[in-house]
Amino acid sequence: MIRQKSFLQPNVVNPFVHREKLTLARKLQIAIMSVTIAPIRLFMFLATGLFSYLVAIPLTMGVDLKSDKPVGNFRYCLFEILRLLGRLMFFFCGFHYVEVRGKHRDSKDVQMLVTAPHSSFFDGISVFIDRGLPSAVSRSENAASAIMGTLLKATQPVLVSRDDPRSRQNTIEKIKERARSKGAWPQVLIFPEGCCTNGKALITFKSGAFIPGVAVQPVTIEYLNDWDTYRWTMDAPGAFELLWMTLCQWQTHCRVTFMPIYHPDKNEQENPKLFANSVRHRMAKQLGVTSTEHTFEDCRLMRHACKLNLPMESGLIEFSKLSRKLDIDVDKAKGLLSKFSEIAKKNPGGEISIEDFSKFLNLPITPILQEMFDMYDRNGSGFIDFREYIIGLSLLAIPAVSENTVKLAFKMFDQNGDGLISKEEFTKLLQTTQGEDTDSDSIFKEIVPGKDKISYDEFYHFAQRRPEYAYLFLCYTDTL
Repeated sequence: MIRQKSFLQPNVVNPFVHREKLTLARKLQIAIMSVTIAPIRLFMFLATGLFSYLVAIPLTMGVDLKSDKPVGNFRYCLFEILRLLGRLMFFFCGFHYVEVRGKHRDSKDVQMLVTAPHSSFFDGISVFIDRGLPSAVSRSENAASAIMGTLLKATQPVLVSRDDPRSRQNTIEKIKERARSKGAWPQVLIFPEGCCTNGKALITFKSGAFIPGVAVQPVTIEYLNDWDTYRWTMDAPGAFELLWMTLCQWQTHCRVTFMPIYHPDKNEQENPKLFANSVRHRMAKQLGVTSTEHTFEDCRLMRHACKLNLPMESGLIEFSKLSRKLDIDVDKAKGLLSKFSEIAKKNPGGEISIEDFSKFLNLPITPILQEMFDMYDRNGSGFIDFREYIIGLSLLAIPAVSENTVKLAFKMFDQNGDGLISKEEFTKLLQTTQGEDTDSDSIFKEIVPGKDKISYDEFYHFAQRRPEYAYLFLCYTDTL
């Protein structure tokens, strides 16, 4: 059976999970460091953070986060003190030396710094390793915090508000303005992945940094320790636990690479997504990892899968690709996942077998049902996973719910032509096509509970609610 290659599930590692098993040696190291060096490091880290805040108060006095003008050069030079203090905080976390490769170009050459992979809150080290504090894109709620808001002023951030429906457009306009300022504003540092991953693949880049269509400098971050205590993924330990284990490392080896400036061609200037993908593939090649079409929406679906007692990986479907090709949003995908769980809940693997499919539809396993199952089962594994289920519904079942198709199926069932399908007519056709073992009575009751005949409207609404049947009804018209 021919499949569209673009819909095949790539064989990649889940980029949103990171499980680190503690060996006996690691546990012993934590025990020793927890009563010796780690508490001292934590104290110095917090003390330096508090001191940075106290220093930031006079340095940022009078700075308006909503201003359309950058601060003056003299004040910007004073902000260098905060950058050095920030680097000192990382030093107390064990980042004694950061290997820097390539050359960090200044704001006169390039305004946009795109950094990946985004896998940890320690990724902030890229802000403090070279002269000049870059701006960041931050939630406006952060600016309302006394400590965070004061420190944010030194970076002159681009603020995003979740409550303002115009915020996204305003943010894009501000990024455009700064990207084209030719050094008037500080550089803008963006993590285009938009969420934390395990760094084993670069997921879909959001297009915000690429909309202005100007040159960008890609920046990669790598953590080189064998004991990885940095990845802050959805199933990883909490932030403080990761921080504490990092404090218990002897030291942290980190590499930051400033890649050559990437200048978009005309097509990339007009197409931010193409621009983003070109930069992503170049960064992935530098890192020696693959690129995937996963996004933060995959994380949301994985969390929803856990709530439904499905394996977490059930929700990992490369949402960006399916959304683009099948025109579905994340809320619709979550609804389909809930429906999928009703069928697959008894299978510990979180997949649908032909037996599960048969039971869900109250139909025996016949050549027609097997054919439909095989159409869903795109990789021929003998099971339908959630990704295959979405594609099957979108390409097979849902398109079958057209008015012409449903009318044709209704006429096929309505053998006496009176505009209604009796229970006898329904049972006769189902058992003719599906076999005498078919539980036609249960399906009839599901369509019209408490009635003895089905109208066209009731038949059509059932096909919309259960599109798998619409596809089977279409198959019946071809076999009779």
